[in-house]
Amino acid sequence: MEPETQTHPQAAEEKPAPVNILMVDDEPANLLALEAVLESLGQRLVRAGSGREALRHLMNEEFAVILLDVAMPVMDGFETARLIRQREKNRLTPIIFLTAVGRTETEIFRGYKVGAVDYLLKPLVPEILKSKVLVFIELHNKTRQIQKLNVELERYVRELESANLELKKENAVRRRAEQELRHSDEKLRNLNSSLEQRVAERSALAEERARELARSNAELQQFVHVSSHDLREPLRMITSFVQLLQRHFDHQLDPTSEEYLQYVVEGARRIQRLIDDLLSYTRLGGRSLSPETVQSGEIVQEALSNLTLSIEESGAQVTCEPLPELEADRTHLVLLFQNLIGNAIKFNGGKKPKVHIRARAEMDQWLFSVEDNGIGIEPQYFEKIFVVFQRLHAREEYPGTGIGLALCKKIVEQHNGKIWVKSEPGKGSVFYFTIPKQIRGGQHVGQVGDESKAV
Repeated sequence: MEPETQTHPQAAEEKPAPVNILMVDDEPANLLALEAVLESLGQRLVRAGSGREALRHLMNEEFAVILLDVAMPVMDGFETARLIRQREKNRLTPIIFLTAVGRTETEIFRGYKVGAVDYLLKPLVPEILKSKVLVFIELHNKTRQIQKLNVELERYVRELESANLELKKENAVRRRAEQELRHSDEKLRNLNSSLEQRVAERSALAEERARELARSNAELQQFVHVSSHDLREPLRMITSFVQLLQRHFDHQLDPTSEEYLQYVVEGARRIQRLIDDLLSYTRLGGRSLSPETVQSGEIVQEALSNLTLSIEESGAQVTCEPLPELEADRTHLVLLFQNLIGNAIKFNGGKKPKVHIRARAEMDQWLFSVEDNGIGIEPQYFEKIFVVFQRLHAREEYPGTGIGLALCKKIVEQHNGKIWVKSEPGKGSVFYFTIPKQIRGGQHVGQVGDESKAV
């Protein structure tokens, strides 16, 4: 079984364009006869009545085959063929000689010598003529296809060369990028190594500084304890001897001397309070937290108990909403509320102090607030008041050492909380602080108590 001949779909669909066939003869009747024979081929038939006319057609058009009569006046077929072959464009154009005379081998050889591809004798046999012309038509079509394919091939080659050039450029760019990447990787490795070394050095330095700071804090605490002990004794001596002088010279000293002695006693007492507060501050920094489950309402009651004298003297009214149970250092928390409530009572501006304490849950922390109706604070001092020894008023107006709020700040921060104030001069202040919630048994600690109470 013979294999099927496969044809390209596009080739089957495309019908070749008609080709040009040049007929050269000095007799119009012969040209008409040639047209009658070749008309059925469906090609474009071009007449030329002489060799010169044929050359003019060849200058402007391309022909698949030339049917050339040999016996023509002025310029016979041999001369015409020779001139045709001199033109590069027509060097390979097929020429078929047509002749009614001259059948000698010499004439036939002469025809082939000037470029003929075939030699037909008149009268012509139509079928032979058509078959020979068809061969050259097919050959011309194949040549045109090959030329077209060559053009496409050249275009494809150019595109391929352009693509290769782009690919080379891309490869060059990629190689440069790879080199830069390797260089960057090397630099990054060196940088990481250097950074790790610097981090190690900084860590070692930080550890050394932490150890030095711990030693300094320990030495400072020891110094404060020793200094406070050493200072208390001469202060007690000064106070005692001043009081002895007052009793010994009772009613004998003039008012100025009495005033001077009172200044000495009051100064000694201020120094004693300052030493006590400073000692409390340093002890707080050196003492680690001892957290326990506490009722913050009980903590407030203990702080109020320590402030009984101030509350009675000022006639202060302290109210407290239900407060939560939480994990905290009891001693520190008592000191925190005691300082905040004490300040609210002290800075009353001549009014009867009113203090209100509340707390509410916020995400993973408790937010406490201590609100008063006192003199208030200007916004530019909101940060300054939490710094040690920072005072906004003279001792004659409001006594104190300037350590209380700094102590509060340290207590809150030791519990991983924050403290801040909102205030307006003449309209009181609200001190806020946060204490993180604790989880026991998978449940958040809740609130205790169900109604406000006044002290």
